[in-house]
Amino acid sequence: MSVRKTESRFPETLQAADLGQAIVSADGKCALISFIVSPLVIDRENTYVVFITDPVLSGAVNSFAWSIAENNGAATTHSSEYGEFLYRPQAIGQLSLTVKLLDSSDSEQASLTMTQDIVPLNAELENLIIESCNEPGPGIGNIEVARELINDHNPFYQAVTLQSPEEGNGFKRFVYNIASDGALQQTPQQRRIKLNELADSLNNESGDFATIAANLTGICGIRLVLHSMVLPQMLPWTELPENTSQRAAAEERLRQDLAALDENKRIDLFNLVRFPKSNIKQCGRILEALRDRYFNGTNFNDILTGMSGTRAHWITRHYREGPLIH
Repeated sequence: MSVRKTESRFPETLQAADLGQAIVSADGKCALISFIVSPLVIDRENTYVVFITDPVLSGAVNSFAWSIAENNGAATTHSSEYGEFLYRPQAIGQLSLTVKLLDSSDSEQASLTMTQDIVPLNAELENLIIESCNEPGPGIGNIEVARELINDHNPFYQAVTLQSPEEGNGFKRFVYNIASDGALQQTPQQRRIKLNELADSLNNESGDFATIAANLTGICGIRLVLHSMVLPQMLPWTELPENTSQRAAAEERLRQDLAALDENKRIDLFNLVRFPKSNIKQCGRILEALRDRYFNGTNFNDILTGMSGTRAHWITRHYREGPLIH
């Protein structure tokens, strides 16, 4: 069977559009999701995923045939055993992608088509890059990280909102900082490798889920143990010791508890961090939970600027290593 567990269900309370740009079949049995929402940027890799939530259709599908055409040109075709496909747009204009769901005799069981625009690299950012190269003093930082955040993920961190609204843009700035730091720590390829390892542990029991869950996952480098603590009916809030050796043992116990969760809960955790749109949203949810627990009532603008940024540093450390006993 080629429909993996990780593409058989959406996280509870979420729909396809909560994960990325989505096309859902008329009968609601399957959906095509793009990591990046239109417009795509030329020569930047994107990932497409097919979910099949209907058990009958899922049981009939054996492979996937992908057809991609740009600017009404000749289509290129590719096949895949599983419902995931990577593509890098080649020309400015429009892209049309169709995926056919085939049975064991290569008969079509369903198909989904998505159309997206293709545009150049963000001109404002490219001008800043050129200016920073020509001027003395600090530059723009890691150029590839800046291009990824601005060209691929800008709509996602611009859309994050607090569950309890407040004035100012401190929250969005904090989320952007965490995403930027995550992208600096791991390249897109490194992130994809770790996500694939996590998917294999769920789909094929390849590798130990508890061990693989120690990795930072997705664009924001989310720790699954901490993530599970801010979601309902997952793990209870548990703080880890400051001492490094004691912390490692305590976290190992928590990851074993994580691995013992119901399989559907672990699949939902995976899909929440797999897609950049939901990964960034979950990052915001974690930051808000940490703020509410340790600095309740403090505006995120004050978190970032007050006390010389001490509170922001503390929340960031909790995010990366904890939560820690304080």
